[in-house]
Amino acid sequence: MAGNAESAVMSYEDKNRALARRRAISLTIRYIILILVGLIMIYPLLWMVGATFKSNAEIFSGIGLIPKNPTTQGYVDAMKSYGGDINIWKAMLNTFSYVIPKVIFTVISSVITAYGFGRFKFVGRDFLFAVLMATLFLPQVVLNIPQFILFTDLGWVDSPLYLPLIVPTMFATDTYFVFMLIQFLRNIPKELEEAAKIDGCNAVQTLVKVIVPMLMPAIVSVALFQFMWGTNDFMGPLLYVKTPAKYPLAIFVKLSMDGDTGFAWNRVLAISLISIVPSLVVFFAAQDQFVDGISAGGVKG
Repeated sequence: MAGNAESAVMSYEDKNRALARRRAISLTIRYIILILVGLIMIYPLLWMVGATFKSNAEIFSGIGLIPKNPTTQGYVDAMKSYGGDINIWKAMLNTFSYVIPKVIFTVISSVITAYGFGRFKFVGRDFLFAVLMATLFLPQVVLNIPQFILFTDLGWVDSPLYLPLIVPTMFATDTYFVFMLIQFLRNIPKELEEAAKIDGCNAVQTLVKVIVPMLMPAIVSVALFQFMWGTNDFMGPLLYVKTPAKYPLAIFVKLSMDGDTGFAWNRVLAISLISIVPSLVVFFAAQDQFVDGISAGGVKG
């Protein structure tokens, strides 16, 4: 009997060791795959950074990351003025002068709209929400012509305040953000709002003091999305900004490509790299809340 017990114990330990070994092998394989996929995804960005220090000939001679004959000429040329009285720093200032208001107004309008649809019952709510969701499937290219005609009639084209780019965000026109906030709002217990009402808070006070702090991860996600989309937007400024001195980064990058004398690709890549640095800094500074907002907003409580 003692021999059978010892054999059973050894068999149990062997099974545990085999299971632990299989788990370690599985975990190692997963990490190797993730690392390889990560390197493949980040390689173009790393190559771009290295290419800013290469000459045109070296850029097209191979795909290596490290330049053989490093040069900073690309960055020197990137600081020059292209298109009259516009340079990369002025273009960056122009970009943020309308992107930051877009972010602020998008957050405010989207939170108010999501709160209205998510917590209040009113006549026509279901119909209006269906119309709102329908706009999610409407391509922006379909709206370009009527919007351009409207903003032209209003005299907003080439506005010094970038009105055609900013004003629409005051009316929750980005349906995706409203939908994401509504999904996140469904995870917030209504008992918190009832408690606030008992304490004497009205709807606005409840929104500001209770809902907004609970929605903060989703709000950060909305702000990051709008910041990155607004910074990378090319079609909007191309349609509504006519004065070169008011061009944003997206158009300035295009200006740096001189089709007559040939492209100095180290200059183009240097300008492109400088233009995406703010977005990278903002994203990494708020990535934890960004991930929390995306994951929580996709789950219905």
